[in-house]
Amino acid sequence: MITLEQAIEQIKRANPVFGGLLDSDETLLDYAKSRLTAYQPLPEHKRRQAGYVKELRSEVERLFPKGEVRVNFDEELVLDTTDHHNILNFPGCIGAHLLSRFDTVQDRAAHGDYFVLDTGNVPFSEVLHKRGVEFAGKHINLFPKKDRHRLTSHYPIYVFDLLKSARQSGHGFSADEWSSLERLNAVINGVDLTGCQDFSDQIVKVNLAIWREFFPPEIRESVRHCVTLEHNHVLRRFLPEFLASNRGSFVWRSMFDPGFRKLVLKEFAGIYGTWDYAGPGSGTHFFWGALPNGEQTSLVLDGDVLKDRAGVMADTPFTPEAVSAGIAANVLIPSIFTKFSLVAFYLGAKVMGGPGQTEYVPKLKEAWLRVLRATDEAEAELVEAVPADVMNVVDLAFHKTSDGKVFREWGLDIARRRTFSSDYLRQLGAMPIRAAMRSLVPLSYYRLTPAEERQDIQHDAAELNAGFSWVD
Repeated sequence: MITLEQAIEQIKRANPVFGGLLDSDETLLDYAKSRLTAYQPLPEHKRRQAGYVKELRSEVERLFPKGEVRVNFDEELVLDTTDHHNILNFPGCIGAHLLSRFDTVQDRAAHGDYFVLDTGNVPFSEVLHKRGVEFAGKHINLFPKKDRHRLTSHYPIYVFDLLKSARQSGHGFSADEWSSLERLNAVINGVDLTGCQDFSDQIVKVNLAIWREFFPPEIRESVRHCVTLEHNHVLRRFLPEFLASNRGSFVWRSMFDPGFRKLVLKEFAGIYGTWDYAGPGSGTHFFWGALPNGEQTSLVLDGDVLKDRAGVMADTPFTPEAVSAGIAANVLIPSIFTKFSLVAFYLGAKVMGGPGQTEYVPKLKEAWLRVLRATDEAEAELVEAVPADVMNVVDLAFHKTSDGKVFREWGLDIARRRTFSSDYLRQLGAMPIRAAMRSLVPLSYYRLTPAEERQDIQHDAAELNAGFSWVD
């Protein structure tokens, strides 16, 4: 057993980015201005981003053909794949969506709407959702147990029934809670699914409807809409075109130039999101495979062939043509290595994330710098300019219960209470970042500490959430 302060010291050693924020007196508003929105990419990066931004614009227009959103594509490009593509649920990820545009979120007229990128190659059973949602301190399963290993990016349009799922949960709900479930069920099922082809498309629109419910009606139209795009959907169209027209790029060479690839395989081995990061055979080489049943499988590069470690998926020749065909067919899914190498380090998008991302993304950047300083100094200078250590995951929604305790709200709790009023956001902006970040300590300690070294943390919710004592 260790104390909360001992856990914080361990976090500071494992992730200096997060550790520094746990000591910072900078307010949330000032932090958003100075670290989250203050970034000017290099002209070369801006030039490279044009095709990618065009694809993002096309994706938004496909999903919202009636012009329901007005995404501002003139803002600087951000890679903030903190959330898993499912119904808005996890407090820290919702906090990330809000904090990343916190200084402008209440001025839709001047700044338009914005997008964030979700990760879709995660199963329904993943830790942020566990096949469902949290509501009023109770877990409600939404998706069948038989589908728990299926990827959200490979799932058909789904009929949500919050009320049926709540009844089947075995939990009791007060009259007020049930009334809120009825309202939220109507919001979700009232979404216009025009243009939606699958669950990934559907969730973009469902989450927009839920996002609007986070704010009281009197400010809702002045608040910027947050559009939660599924990143793999965008890359499925963009990456094959990129590989065909950028043969000299270090992204292309990392895959298809044998000598350069050998160096990459050596330098990146063991970093989270690449290969062998949890021991030999863990992770995947460049892409994950999607099986016919919608589940994911790890791939290993054997010579010039990508092979399924489980032996179910057919071999893929590791050529630009075969790989591009696999991406377009949604059977090859870009890994963390491939996504970040392309969008962050080649295109120059600013990276934001949580305690995990701010630990492994700097390591990815350092590995690229080692590779490029030995092979292409000009590209190394471009990579050096990309911010890779910005944290935006934070719990921001709380209220006091009848007994005076501070309660952390999950997605549907925020939508139920419409927590983010103008007054709430004003007080939130005045908070020191260290107080806001404190509630993430237990999760971050678990994420950043090797399993064999973990200990239970002696703490209570009041100690974690003391910075939010001002909430009603």
